[in-house]
Amino acid sequence: MRALSLPYELRLGITGHRQLEDEPAVAGGVARLLDRIDGTLNQQDVAPLSWTVVSALARGADRLFAEAVLDNKRGRLEVITPFPVDEYRKDFDAETDSAHFERLLARAGQVQQLEMVPGVAAPAGDSQVPADEAAYLTAGERLVDSSEILVAIWNGRGSPGGGTADVVQYAVQQERVVIWLDSSRPDDPPKLVRSVRYSSDGLLDSACTTEFPPTANLLSRGYHQQARYCLDDSLPSELYARHVGQRCGELVHMAETSGLDSVALDTVLAGIVPQFVRADQLARHYQRRHGWSVGGVLYVAAAAVTVAVGQVLFFPDRLWLILFEVLAMLLVLGLWWFGRREAWHEKWLHDRYLAERLRTTTFTALVGAISGQANDGDPLPFYRGPQHWLARCVDTLARSATAVPEQVPFEAVRRFVAMAWLRDQERFHSDTARRAGRRAARRHALGFGLFGATLLMASLHFMGIGHESGSGRPTEVRLDLWITFLALVLPVWAGTIHAMTSQLELERIAERSRRMGRALGRMARQAGCARTPGELRRICTDAATLMTVENREWWVLLSFHELRLHV
Repeated sequence: MRALSLPYELRLGITGHRQLEDEPAVAGGVARLLDRIDGTLNQQDVAPLSWTVVSALARGADRLFAEAVLDNKRGRLEVITPFPVDEYRKDFDAETDSAHFERLLARAGQVQQLEMVPGVAAPAGDSQVPADEAAYLTAGERLVDSSEILVAIWNGRGSPGGGTADVVQYAVQQERVVIWLDSSRPDDPPKLVRSVRYSSDGLLDSACTTEFPPTANLLSRGYHQQARYCLDDSLPSELYARHVGQRCGELVHMAETSGLDSVALDTVLAGIVPQFVRADQLARHYQRRHGWSVGGVLYVAAAAVTVAVGQVLFFPDRLWLILFEVLAMLLVLGLWWFGRREAWHEKWLHDRYLAERLRTTTFTALVGAISGQANDGDPLPFYRGPQHWLARCVDTLARSATAVPEQVPFEAVRRFVAMAWLRDQERFHSDTARRAGRRAARRHALGFGLFGATLLMASLHFMGIGHESGSGRPTEVRLDLWITFLALVLPVWAGTIHAMTSQLELERIAERSRRMGRALGRMARQAGCARTPGELRRICTDAATLMTVENREWWVLLSFHELRLHV
């Protein structure tokens, strides 16, 4: 399977001082910093960088950095102002200063104006924060939220509310990568800010910083993940081509059954379906690998305990049997280490999320519907969700597909969307609910059986049954030892089965799938009754939003189930 090439949007926020001691030297430091970032993120063949700078365009550091990205990297500019632009303009008195601001503002691709009015008292809950400082701090926080990396052109000192130090502190709390270019010593190498603490004289404690990240993985996790996805060749080319052909054949068949000319699917089949198949098959591949590693860690660990107990009870003189326990534990450690190194869990989540977004886009592109909100309808933003590169990949690939030509009958499109997408996903979730429910029931039954057997062994042990049978001869089956052995070992295996059930989240997935199946069935009926293209578009947008939110919540749920050592 050939490597995929998709541009990566690197979003850089900028905060810094308005007054710079040596602006030409700072400009040189910024140019070197941009080149260093470019050199570290060096997979240009599969993930060419698309630069975006997010700035408030205050005089000094903000404008200097924005111009450097726009001119040197041919990037784009997004502006966030603390007040409405007309009010913000009053912040720049000098004619040349205002003209500089207007020139850069004219180059902005997007302007976000906060509606706070300067001079108006802050709300009662923020009575300790002056209104203007609160506005600047809010704008700084919004800038951080909109960026992946924050560049701070900063002297390392504390500042009044809304200043550079506060924005840096917020960025660190939000787990952003914060690159510090010392404005008073711009020739020094840039550093990474890990935490913000101040000494008694108001200077930044040097222990809070580390050297500039030497690898893409440490500088931009999203870039590293996207480049890794684009380079992934885990699927044999023949298998990939067969699945692409199979998926295209299924869609063409359902289109013809719905009365839709398959020509209307040409751009979707060429632009989206191959990428959906790639992501879907990679997700299946890494899900299996992750499942093997989790099962291996749990079951081999349980086997190690079983060997140890058996050796102590049945073969106390054969200490060499302990080697099997040692080997089993080393195998557990190896499985854990290898699974974490290969990032099977992370790749599974990424690829599945991308596949489901592309599946949705396959159909929303046909009717011109929105394929899910950019923020994924995140109701709990404090959980770490899918990296932004995933949504960007979907948007990039979706541009390769166009809407259905006007001459295609609306009735055919409606039937195709309802049958090939909504009904198909309804069946998928219903089947998933049944399978997960049955698996959970079987595991619970086995758990109850092991619990009952453990209780029986403990009761026999308490009553002394079998104790008199042991004569001490090695060839004799000693009932008392077997009772003790089973009383110790069975809870270990019961705990292992429970851990696997919890790891797989079978019960929760079964319930979620049941509810999703009902909701999608209802939307399929609504789509089948749609009377206009606009109504169908609205229903498809609602369905896409539902699936995107469910997919994101699935991500959040499973992200807490990384491969761990349970012993």
